[in-house]
Amino acid sequence: MTMRAALTAMPLLLLAACSGGGDDPATSAEGWEIAPGTYGNVVMADSSDSYQGVELRLPEGSESETVEMVRCDGWCGQVERQPVRRGLNGLSFAFHIGERTVDVALTPHGPDRIELTADWGEGVTSQPLLLLEQPVGLAAAHGKPPAE
Repeated sequence: MTMRAALTAMPLLLLAACSGGGDDPATSAEGWEIAPGTYGNVVMADSSDSYQGVELRLPEGSESETVEMVRCDGWCGQVERQPVRRGLNGLSFAFHIGERTVDVALTPHGPDRIELTADWGEGVTSQPLLLLEQPVGLAAAHGKPPAE
Protein backbone atom coordinates (compact mmCIF):
# COMPACT_ATOMS: atom_id res chain seq x y z
CA MET A 1 0.00 0.00 0.00
CA THR A 2 1.40 3.37 -0.95
CA MET A 3 1.72 6.19 1.53
CA ARG A 4 -0.95 8.19 -0.31
CA ALA A 5 -3.45 5.28 -0.16
CA ALA A 6 -2.72 4.78 3.53
CA LEU A 7 -3.27 8.47 4.30
CA THR A 8 -6.52 8.45 2.33
CA ALA A 9 -7.81 5.34 4.13
CA MET A 10 -6.88 6.53 7.64
CA PRO A 11 -9.68 9.13 8.04
CA LEU A 12 -12.24 6.59 6.85
CA LEU A 13 -11.02 4.04 9.39
CA LEU A 14 -11.10 6.64 12.15
CA LEU A 15 -14.61 7.68 11.18
CA ALA A 16 -15.81 4.06 11.21
CA ALA A 17 -14.20 3.42 14.60
CA CYS A 18 -15.81 6.52 16.11
CA SER A 19 -19.33 5.94 14.84
CA GLY A 20 -21.79 5.72 17.75
CA GLY A 21 -24.29 3.04 18.58
CA GLY A 22 -23.27 0.20 16.32
CA ASP A 23 -25.47 -2.87 16.76
CA ASP A 24 -25.83 -2.43 20.52
CA PRO A 25 -29.61 -2.51 21.12
CA ALA A 26 -29.22 -0.58 24.39
CA THR A 27 -28.05 2.57 22.62
CA SER A 28 -29.46 5.06 20.18
CA ALA A 29 -27.90 7.86 18.18
CA GLU A 30 -27.97 10.03 21.33
CA GLY A 31 -26.47 7.30 23.57
CA TRP A 32 -28.31 4.72 25.68
CA GLU A 33 -32.04 4.15 25.95
CA ILE A 34 -34.51 2.06 27.92
CA ALA A 35 -37.75 0.89 26.31
CA PRO A 36 -41.04 1.91 27.97
CA GLY A 37 -42.73 -0.75 30.08
CA THR A 38 -42.71 -2.77 33.28
CA TYR A 39 -39.49 -4.49 34.35
CA GLY A 40 -39.10 -7.00 37.13
CA ASN A 41 -37.92 -10.24 38.64
CA VAL A 42 -40.80 -10.87 41.07
CA VAL A 43 -41.63 -14.54 41.55
CA MET A 44 -44.42 -16.16 43.53
CA ALA A 45 -43.62 -19.06 45.86
CA ASP A 46 -45.03 -22.42 44.73
CA SER A 47 -48.03 -22.87 46.98
CA SER A 48 -48.36 -19.59 48.84
CA ASP A 49 -49.09 -15.96 48.21
CA SER A 50 -45.50 -15.08 48.99
CA TYR A 51 -43.69 -12.83 46.49
CA GLN A 52 -39.97 -12.08 46.17
CA GLY A 53 -38.23 -9.52 43.96
CA VAL A 54 -38.43 -6.01 42.55
CA GLU A 55 -40.72 -4.56 39.91
CA LEU A 56 -40.88 -1.11 38.36
CA ARG A 57 -42.69 0.74 35.62
CA LEU A 58 -41.13 3.31 33.30
CA PRO A 59 -44.10 4.58 31.25
CA GLU A 60 -41.91 6.51 28.80
CA GLY A 61 -38.79 4.36 29.13
CA SER A 62 -35.61 6.40 29.42
CA GLU A 63 -37.65 9.56 28.85
CA SER A 64 -39.87 8.89 31.90
CA GLU A 65 -40.18 11.68 34.43
CA THR A 66 -41.28 9.26 37.18
CA VAL A 67 -40.90 5.60 38.09
CA GLU A 68 -43.34 3.38 39.97
CA MET A 69 -41.57 0.70 41.99
CA VAL A 70 -42.42 -1.99 44.52
CA ARG A 71 -40.11 -4.29 46.45
CA CYS A 72 -41.57 -7.66 47.41
CA ASP A 73 -40.20 -9.62 50.36
CA GLY A 74 -42.88 -12.15 51.32
CA TRP A 75 -45.52 -9.64 50.26
CA CYS A 76 -45.46 -6.65 47.93
CA GLY A 77 -45.43 -3.41 49.91
CA GLN A 78 -46.63 -0.01 48.95
CA VAL A 79 -45.95 1.19 45.41
CA GLU A 80 -43.72 4.25 45.42
CA ARG A 81 -43.72 6.85 42.66
CA GLN A 82 -40.50 8.86 42.47
CA PRO A 83 -38.96 11.42 40.11
CA VAL A 84 -36.26 10.02 37.83
CA ARG A 85 -32.84 11.57 37.20
CA ARG A 86 -31.16 10.91 33.84
CA GLY A 87 -27.39 10.35 33.93
CA LEU A 88 -24.62 9.44 31.52
CA ASN A 89 -25.22 5.67 31.74
CA GLY A 90 -28.80 5.30 32.91
CA LEU A 91 -31.48 6.48 35.30
CA SER A 92 -31.48 6.93 39.05
CA PHE A 93 -34.03 7.67 41.76
CA ALA A 94 -34.59 7.36 45.51
CA PHE A 95 -36.64 4.55 47.07
CA HIS A 96 -37.74 4.53 50.70
CA ILE A 97 -37.69 1.57 53.08
CA GLY A 98 -39.13 2.82 56.34
CA GLU A 99 -36.93 5.69 57.47
CA ARG A 100 -34.11 4.69 55.10
CA THR A 101 -33.58 6.19 51.63
CA VAL A 102 -31.98 3.91 49.03
CA ASP A 103 -30.39 5.32 45.88
CA VAL A 104 -31.33 3.10 42.93
CA ALA A 105 -29.51 3.09 39.57
CA LEU A 106 -30.90 1.57 36.36
CA THR A 107 -28.69 0.82 33.38
CA PRO A 108 -29.81 -0.61 30.03
CA HIS A 109 -28.64 -4.10 29.03
CA GLY A 110 -30.31 -4.74 25.68
CA PRO A 111 -33.79 -4.09 24.31
CA ASP A 112 -35.67 -6.04 26.99
CA ARG A 113 -33.49 -5.95 30.11
CA ILE A 114 -32.18 -3.42 32.60
CA GLU A 115 -29.80 -3.79 35.52
CA LEU A 116 -30.90 -2.44 38.92
CA THR A 117 -28.12 -1.51 41.35
CA ALA A 118 -28.85 -0.55 44.97
CA ASP A 119 -27.76 -1.04 48.56
CA TRP A 120 -30.74 -2.60 50.35
CA GLY A 121 -28.78 -2.67 53.62
CA GLU A 122 -26.41 -5.57 52.93
CA GLY A 123 -23.98 -3.92 50.52
CA VAL A 124 -24.40 -2.83 46.91
CA THR A 125 -25.94 -5.47 44.66
CA SER A 126 -27.01 -5.58 41.02
CA GLN A 127 -29.85 -7.64 39.64
CA PRO A 128 -31.32 -8.04 36.16
CA LEU A 129 -34.91 -6.95 35.54
CA LEU A 130 -36.63 -8.23 32.41
CA LEU A 131 -39.25 -6.38 30.39
CA LEU A 132 -42.58 -7.98 31.34
CA GLU A 133 -45.75 -8.49 29.35
CA GLN A 134 -47.87 -8.33 32.54
CA PRO A 135 -47.03 -6.88 35.96
CA VAL A 136 -46.77 -9.30 38.90
CA GLY A 137 -45.49 -7.31 41.88
CA LEU A 138 -47.23 -4.05 40.98
CA ALA A 139 -50.49 -5.96 40.44
CA ALA A 140 -50.10 -7.73 43.81
CA ALA A 141 -49.35 -4.43 45.55
CA HIS A 142 -52.59 -3.02 44.07
CA GLY A 143 -54.52 -6.10 45.28
CA LYS A 144 -54.97 -7.63 41.83
CA PRO A 145 -54.31 -11.31 41.10
CA PRO A 146 -51.35 -12.04 38.80
CA ALA A 147 -52.21 -12.51 35.13
CA GLU A 148 -52.28 -16.11 33.88
